[in-house]
Amino acid sequence: MASPGRILHGGDWGSRLARHMASSPACTADWVEQHTRLLKSDSHSRVGLLEIEGQPCFIKLYLAKSLLQRLGFRLGVGRGLRSFAAADQLARAAVPVPRARACLLVPEGMVLLTEAIPDTGDLRALWLAIPDPLSSLQLMGAAGEVLGQLHRAGFAHGDAKWSNLLWNGEHFYLVDLEAVRRLRAGRAGTRLHARQSADLARFVIDAEELGASSQQLECFLSAYLDGAAFTREQLVSQLRPLLPSIRERHRLRYRTPQRPLL
Repeated sequence: MASPGRILHGGDWGSRLARHMASSPACTADWVEQHTRLLKSDSHSRVGLLEIEGQPCFIKLYLAKSLLQRLGFRLGVGRGLRSFAAADQLARAAVPVPRARACLLVPEGMVLLTEAIPDTGDLRALWLAIPDPLSSLQLMGAAGEVLGQLHRAGFAHGDAKWSNLLWNGEHFYLVDLEAVRRLRAGRAGTRLHARQSADLARFVIDAEELGASSQQLECFLSAYLDGAAFTREQLVSQLRPLLPSIRERHRLRYRTPQRPLL
């Protein structure tokens, strides 16, 4: 039965979700598949869109991969809790993310409930829809703005691929926050933290694989650098050493073409 063991965060929303889930005899994974608009299903998770008391929500079920991970969930350690905490920290720093609403322990693992942003599409999907030239520059500029905002606030995303940027027609929201880290404060200088450099390198690899032009990438870099304490040349010098290994890994795994932009 889809009956949470306990509410870990978000008592009010957690109670609302628990009532929804307890109304069905299905196990949690089946409940997500049967009672939400399923967006993703794999061996480690289920992601769906649903409405609770008139409010659109995303629900993500993190399935325990092992007995050790199941124990960690029950001890209050897990990806759902990390995502909830990261969303709270980023929202407080005025970085655009969907608001975290609840985190619940369930027999199969952990459930995270967040705000759903209406009428959104991720950058990868929008790009594959072949945006017109002006729209593509707008998207790249907005992506540079949100990653610059994230980094200046003292965070790194940890998985800054294009599918983790949701566009609502005005700006991007960052999602999949499990790997977000608040970085130790250091003196201002001309170098990014290694985790932040990795964010940008991952973004550039998607730009290469999805056929972005040099002009479009420059639009992204220009927006990212607005307000930064370093130049384009200093930034690129940090990114270039990171790109070959990611390109090769993607070539072997996904058979992606090699078309370097930096």
